[in-house]
Amino acid sequence: MQGRHPDFTTSRLFVEATDEESGCKWTLHALREKTIVGTITFTWNGSTGNLRCTTTDEDDQHGYITEALTSILSYLARTLLLTHVYGEAGSNTVWRRNGFQWQADRYERELHH
Repeated sequence: MQGRHPDFTTSRLFVEATDEESGCKWTLHALREKTIVGTITFTWNGSTGNLRCTTTDEDDQHGYITEALTSILSYLARTLLLTHVYGEAGSNTVWRRNGFQWQADRYERELHH
């Protein structure tokens, strides 16, 4: 951990956190392939959190984004005490698969502590 937000490892990923002025960018490194497979960027404005995903696997067929989001969403709920977060960029399939619901013009998910 180099700043406010933690690096972490899952069974298939090393997720490297880089602090940014308004949040964090997590870079997803596939352990077996030894390649970067995507990023998840979190921005925080008051009590609102926004996520953006980029990946080389648009619909997350390999499940890397889903695997990282599981840990990141838990962190946002338990450590930052956010009650909801918005998904603004990334695959609609990925947001729906991870429990986000379409609300007005973006995806939203409630978080529980």
